[in-house]
Amino acid sequence: MEVKVLAKEKNVLELELEGGDRSLAQVIAERLNQEKDVDFAAYKVDHPLVSDPRLYVRTKKGDPVKLVLDTLKEIKKEVADFRKQFVEISK
Repeated sequence: MEVKVLAKEKNVLELELEGGDRSLAQVIAERLNQEKDVDFAAYKVDHPLVSDPRLYVRTKKGDPVKLVLDTLKEIKKEVADFRKQFVEISK
């Protein structure tokens, strides 16, 4: 998957997740919307068969890039924790 920055302004970030699916975009958007400094986060897929998801983030304050990076770190940690637990119970 390749990430392309389509727009980057003070409070706005738009990314295209080339080769990605909407599941990842949905998880990121949902988590971002839980952050107090995020005004709006969503994803859009123009056509499910031929379009890549686009992730939109608008912040009330703060850098949207930093918020996305922090959110990705949290998601990564949760997935690692889940994997560890799953490995333990599947033995």
